[in-house]
Amino acid sequence: MRVAIIGAGVAGLCCAYTLGKLGISCDIYERKHTIGSLYSYGELLLHIAHRPCKDPLKFIAKEFGILIEPLNEVRKIVIKSPKREAFIEGKQLGYIVKRGQEQESIENQLAKKINAKINFSINADYRELAKSYDYVVVATGSSMIAKQLTEVKNVVSTRIKGGIALGDFEPNTVYLWLNTMYARSGFGYLVPLSKSNASIILVATYTQKEEIENMWHTFLYQEKLDYEMIETFETELDISITDKHQIDNMFLIGNAGGVLDPFLGFGLLNAVESAVYAAESIKHGGDYEKKVKRITDRVDKLIGFRKMMDSIKNEDYDRIVKVIENPIVKRVMYRTNLDVIKYLHYFIKHQRPSN
Repeated sequence: MRVAIIGAGVAGLCCAYTLGKLGISCDIYERKHTIGSLYSYGELLLHIAHRPCKDPLKFIAKEFGILIEPLNEVRKIVIKSPKREAFIEGKQLGYIVKRGQEQESIENQLAKKINAKINFSINADYRELAKSYDYVVVATGSSMIAKQLTEVKNVVSTRIKGGIALGDFEPNTVYLWLNTMYARSGFGYLVPLSKSNASIILVATYTQKEEIENMWHTFLYQEKLDYEMIETFETELDISITDKHQIDNMFLIGNAGGVLDPFLGFGLLNAVESAVYAAESIKHGGDYEKKVKRITDRVDKLIGFRKMMDSIKNEDYDRIVKVIENPIVKRVMYRTNLDVIKYLHYFIKHQRPSN
């Protein structure tokens, strides 16, 4: 059996690793000269965002046999709106993981586990590969190929600006900023990578390329983030949902399959899960669409929340943060396994003053 994987990001590498464990060799085609993204950044895996899964990394290890080492545990979250501030503290609220080129990045962790050949600097044509391979797995990180194969609906468009800051940071404390002035219905966040550097990122929704630079500087100025930036990057990310995930002998996984979280835009758990399901379906001939529906059902539940976020105002953010400050709410959110995000948009709707 011959399998080709397009893309050497997290989803593609996880699929290659799982195929290898199942006794199937594969070839990976990557258009860049290296695995993963060309820039480094920190990503959050917050337990509250993945309920009812209590611990996403332990879940990935137990269910899929894929071990991922985080940089640190999250033990404090600081959430700021224009007029309010909330602190959430706990022994383990989530994880900080690193993406990019460094040795400790998830991509490099996964690359060390696989035996598949990675063909770099090749812009592979999925149509040609589909003729010469038994199966083709599309893990490109974008919906470009999916749009040529099936119906794709855009949920939210974002432009992202970020960088690595030098300073004095608490390794277990992360910050989240909510302000329509510079992020619209997006957000800004700070994730420590060590005691001396951190990833600062602005995720601004529905933003044109010519707007992001001004929004980035507004964000840094407004939140008094006057750190020395040693590295910056800019990219765009469209989060979409895909009608079909297997078309003939081709499988769509990760963001190419429309499984990113439309709320925060993080997609590590969903990317890993879809990659493993594709590999298992290739090996055992199972129903990939049925398996991936477990992921798309979770994504669908957050689409209503995303629509609500797109109409939110700063006064709404202030009300949300005020409620989060409440000790009872904190206890429900972080000391139980209640799927808070599933119901949060109902709460915000009822908290808004009537006209």
